Amino acid sequence: MSPEIPFWPQLPQLSEQETIIRQSLATVADLIEPREEGYGYQVRNGRIDSLLELLHRSTGELTMTNAAGFYAFERALVSGFFSSAVAVKGQTEGPITLSAYLFHRGRSFLSDPVLFAAIAFHVSQIVCWQIDRLKSAGLPVLLFVDEPALCLEVPVASAVSEEKRLSALAATLEDARVRGAYAGLHCCAARPFERMCLVKPDILSFDAHEWLDLFFADSYGLDFVNQGGTVAYGIVPTRSGLNAADSAGIFVRWLQAASRTGDPQKFAQRAIITSTCGLGLLDMPSAIESFSVAQSISKLIRSLTGASQP
Repeated sequence: MSPEIPFWPQLPQLSEQETIIRQSLATVADLIEPREEGYGYQVRNGRIDSLLELLHRSTGELTMTNAAGFYAFERALVSGFFSSAVAVKGQTEGPITLSAYLFHRGRSFLSDPVLFAAIAFHVSQIVCWQIDRLKSAGLPVLLFVDEPALCLEVPVASAVSEEKRLSALAATLEDARVRGAYAGLHCCAARPFERMCLVKPDILSFDAHEWLDLFFADSYGLDFVNQGGTVAYGIVPTRSGLNAADSAGIFVRWLQAASRTGDPQKFAQRAIITSTCGLGLLDMPSAIESFSVAQSISKLIRSLTGASQP
């Protein structure tokens, strides 16, 4: 995706606060603690009212303490570092996944409509804050919401039904559009395409290294593209030692899968090539290799459409 669509990086090797979950919960960091068993965070005893008040007053602001990469990205944009950029990208955790990671009295925020609604509002504030800051670059803004929890099956008796969860996510994406950005939705979980398409993102992003063939066999995914949607294929593996041979092999794999639709050119016109998740865990040379391979594949795919520019 970079350098044509540069983005601000999460830096988990710098600090645990730089993970996307902790970044999204920075507003309430003093009121939560890691769970003793299982994943996620629990609200400290007696602090739920204070936590809800903070969420309802959230401005969505990221700080240097938990998002150093965002501010470094802003400085780089001002300095003209990304001269070939055609857009800029931001990202945050979505309301469903963030609620799945936060617990009160042993139950996740997905179990309580009031708690879920507070998280959904907070996430929308993060989305709008980022867009307002990134628009200063004078380029189109892509704002991606990360929702791996879309893969979770919703219990029939859940207080927050699947319909309510998807409605909140759709509202978050619409907030991004109203703010002037393209709304992207990322999910690296298995078979998320139906739910992803139901919330109507502008850009659908998934782990194509793992699920490429499933996407091109999925009617929801194909309809999404046929109706004008753009797909970001996370098809470049996040590992060291990538080279030109990998670029060619990955392109051939993508082309073979897209050709099954009978119109690979249409899918090429609406394709963005990215790495899989985990770039922030690589060393610098390996990250640069990943960008180089993604750029090479993008050029090959654009050649199918007769275009030389992104």
